[in-house]
Amino acid sequence: MARTAPVTSSDAAAGTPRRDFPLAGHTGVLLHKAGLLIAEEVDRELQTAGFKLRDFLVLATLAGGAELSQQDLSQVINLDPTTVVSLIDELERAGAVERRRNPADRRRYILGLTPGGRQTLAEAQAVAERAERAFFARLPEGHRELLHEMLSGLLVHRWPDAVCG
Repeated sequence: MARTAPVTSSDAAAGTPRRDFPLAGHTGVLLHKAGLLIAEEVDRELQTAGFKLRDFLVLATLAGGAELSQQDLSQVINLDPTTVVSLIDELERAGAVERRRNPADRRRYILGLTPGGRQTLAEAQAVAERAERAFFARLPEGHRELLHEMLSGLLVHRWPDAVCG
């Protein structure tokens, strides 16, 4: 359900959508728009530093302790499995990712970071964190953490099993 809030002329001057622009009254739309914008800003900063957003997402996903397959990775980062295979092929050729046969299912691979992949991730992570800090700097003190907590709550039971534990 759309929320309606009074919009003053000072809000309009500050870049807030007009009262007669109902799309901005949908929380999901605002969340989607914010997600697209932060992804664009982080991607731009990563590219400036010689990294790709998709590569960063893969490396950051694989950095934890979960043993993820290409299919798991596809679900976590919301990319088509065929695209994920190509990304992993590229990152494997670059020496950042390795595939190991899953001992429980020889048809599947478990993905992992190489030492070079961990170094690349550390460098890209610093760039991404700076971009995120800049994006969220518009929020009052403590609101970024609150937003993170609220979004985490919305995503409970919505992550693939492979990253839950």
